[in-house]
This record gives sequence, structure tokens and C-alpha cells, in this order.
Amino acid sequence: MDLSGRWESIVKTYPTPLVEMAGMLGTQVVSFWLPAGIFTVCDLLAWPSLQKYKIQPARKQPAQASIIRKAFLGSLLNQLLSIALQALQLLLVHGILCRPDLGYRVSPKLPSLLEFITEFTLCQLAREIIYYYGHRILHHPLFYARFHRQHHQFRTPVALATLYAHPVEHIVTNIIPIAWPARVLDIHIVTMWAFVGAVGLQAALAHCGYQLREIPGGWKPEVHDLHHELMTVNYGLIGILDRMHGTRATEKPKRR
Repeated sequence: MDLSGRWESIVKTYPTPLVEMAGMLGTQVVSFWLPAGIFTVCDLLAWPSLQKYKIQPARKQPAQASIIRKAFLGSLLNQLLSIALQALQLLLVHGILCRPDLGYRVSPKLPSLLEFITEFTLCQLAREIIYYYGHRILHHPLFYARFHRQHHQFRTPVALATLYAHPVEHIVTNIIPIAWPARVLDIHIVTMWAFVGAVGLQAALAHCGYQLREIPGGWKPEVHDLHHELMTVNYGLIGILDRMHGTRATEKPKRR
């Protein structure tokens, strides 16, 4: 049976809410928790051969035992919040309203390559817009102390601290920028999983604290690491709006 046939069999065999929830959880584990766990092992081993690739110097690295425990618990709580909100949405759409058409599109037919690329690209661009302005608002004095300071307790990021944030911030920057574009565009659930997977992997890499190879467009972990260190640059995710608003930085300003 080919891939299309396997997918059709899954959709026709299992309830839609189960397919959506299982796929979403599996995607998040593979794309975020697995790489975050690998970087955490690297942090705990603290081998000199690995530490030389740390973006920030050793004197700025936090005590690993306490920081990893704190980061893990905070990220886990927000992961549970995401699961609870998704379960609530599934209950409302499928159980109470009986309107599966209001949920994500889970059709027996896989999206075409053109459909997949188009939906994925539009979701990424929409997420950039929502995330950038939501993130900048959270840096306003009215909201920073109440909501965003928690995430910036990690001036030296570690991968497990990616989701370490106030629940309000988690909803504003981690849930809405993903869920809204996907819902408005009515994308296929498979495209949604790919979108969530790309978001999770990028987030884990952005907070890993290690120097990695730069990808096209100038993205690399050092960019978001600079945001945590300086807090006045790199509010966005892929750099488009940062370039438009003059908040893009790829290295620390030189001292005169």
C-alpha cells in the first residue's frame, strides 16, 4: 500500500479527534522534545569538545542541574496547557457542536505538493507577523514585568527553556501564531503537522545555545541568542520584519 493509501486507511479507521491529537503529540515529541533532550544531554555532559561551541562564554552558563530542572518543568507545564487547549477544541467541535468542519481539515486525500508548499509558506509568513508584533508588545513595560520577564530569566538560553514562559505569553507567542493562520487558511492536517514540526525544531535550535551552521536567509541560533542577551533586537523568527523595523542584528555591537 502506498503512502496515500495508508493515510486514507488511517483516516477511515480511526476517529478524527484521535488522528489529530496523536499526530500533534507525535510531531511535538519528535520535532521539539527529542532535539531539546539531545542538547540537554550535551549540556549535562559538558565535554570540552562540546563546550567550545557554546555561543556565550562559560562564565555566563548557569548551574546546569538547577537550570535544566526549572526549564523542563516550565516547558512541560506549557506543553500540558497546549494539550489541554487542543483537547478542549476537539471536544467543542466534535462533541458539543458536532461541527467537524470547524476543526482542522482531516480528509482521506493527502494535499498535493503545490497545495502543501502554498499552505506551509502562508502559515510561516502569517506566523512571523503575529509573533513579531505580539513579541514586541510583550517587551513593552506594561507587559514585560508581568508576563515576559519569566522567559528572559534565561539570559543564556538552553533548549529546554524554549517553552519556559508565563501561560499568557505561551498563548500569545506559541499557540495563536500557529493555530490562527492554520485555522483561517483551513489547511490540511498533514500540512499542519509539518508546520508544527518546523516550528518546534526551529524553536529548539534557536534556544540550544550552541553555534550551528547558518542556513539560507541568515538564520542561526546566535540570532535569537542575541535577543536573550541584549533584549532589544531580533523580535521575529525569520528576520523579515526585523529587517523592516531595523531590529535585526547578527552580532553584538562593538564597544567604542
